[in-house]
Amino acid sequence: MNAVEVKKDVYWVGVKDWNLVEFHGYSTPHGSTYNSYVLMDEKITLVDGVKHYMSDEMIARVKSITDFSKISYLVVNHVEMDHSGNIPVIMKLAPQAKIITNAAGKKALEDHFDTTGWEYELVKTGDSISIGKRTLEFVTTPMLHWPDSMMTYVKEDKLLLSNDGFGQHFATDTIFVKDAPFDVVMREAKSYYANILFPYGAQAEKALNTAGDLGLEIEMIAPSHGCIWQGADEVNAILGAYGKWASGRNEGKAVVVYDTMWGATATLAEAVMSVFQDAGIPVVKHCLSTKNVSEVMVDFLDAKYICIGSPTLNNELFPRVAGFVTYMKGLAPKNKKGFAFGSYGWKQGVTKNIQSVFESLGWETIEPFEEKYTPKSDVVEKIKERVKEMIA
Repeated sequence: MNAVEVKKDVYWVGVKDWNLVEFHGYSTPHGSTYNSYVLMDEKITLVDGVKHYMSDEMIARVKSITDFSKISYLVVNHVEMDHSGNIPVIMKLAPQAKIITNAAGKKALEDHFDTTGWEYELVKTGDSISIGKRTLEFVTTPMLHWPDSMMTYVKEDKLLLSNDGFGQHFATDTIFVKDAPFDVVMREAKSYYANILFPYGAQAEKALNTAGDLGLEIEMIAPSHGCIWQGADEVNAILGAYGKWASGRNEGKAVVVYDTMWGATATLAEAVMSVFQDAGIPVVKHCLSTKNVSEVMVDFLDAKYICIGSPTLNNELFPRVAGFVTYMKGLAPKNKKGFAFGSYGWKQGVTKNIQSVFESLGWETIEPFEEKYTPKSDVVEKIKERVKEMIA
């Protein structure tokens, strides 16, 4: 359990959570990492903690390069428990360490833990602290994705310790993006953005603009989850992707999401998809009986058209569809066109529940479509005509 040097005198002391399968309902089939870093300088600095149940492993890595009694600073970029869970343990081992965070971070730490005796140095965007040969500069990024979130820039190393920004829930036996399949890392970075940062596009754009305004030269981005981006090609790739995702720009794609009981809604979903195919519009179709909601949301980043279908069960949306709609609403995707459709047996009207969510998100919509029991050929043609209205 040794530390891993990622730059001269900068060490990864994090942990890999191979067994993590979900995070707040977000599927994490590749596990995750909780990355912490030690900067060996005149004032030894530890950046971020880990989940409480992996504390011993992290502590062993720190001890492989230094003693906790020599740590001067603990930088807390974010107080969510996957980053702060073992901070009380760290502070018992290093009671002399001063915590560097922002005002919201201090408040969050006090709300979570008994912080009696902890000493703080509070920072805001543009502030800097010298730790010897290195200067730490800070960029507060409130609501990306908590009020306390911030990033720490190591000026001399051109290193951005970005916490949740640019991360991936991805456990692998390597530390660096270059040593992992690039397409997989990018897919996981996209999934991370879609399922955690999607509601905060404006804040993400602001953070990117602030970094530009401060003139930060970045050669390496070391997030708190997943692999480290290094070199111009990798750094530009992830910064460019975030710029696109945060802007809300889409590729004109269509996404059809549905569930089905006896095949009626599946037939309607197939008809909906065929209209986009015939129009030459890229389209993907997800059945919620086989896809996790977090897989579906990745496609929303690139989509212009969203079509959601549900059968009726006990006069309500089908449970998996209802769960998806709730999950989607919380992530608040913008600038979409929505279409609700479905089937029913003896009482119609559940598509209005989907429609109301579309409207609450400010989407353009067309009139919902419902059919009783099995759709006949004429009904299939009717729903096709309805979808054509959407793309006209």
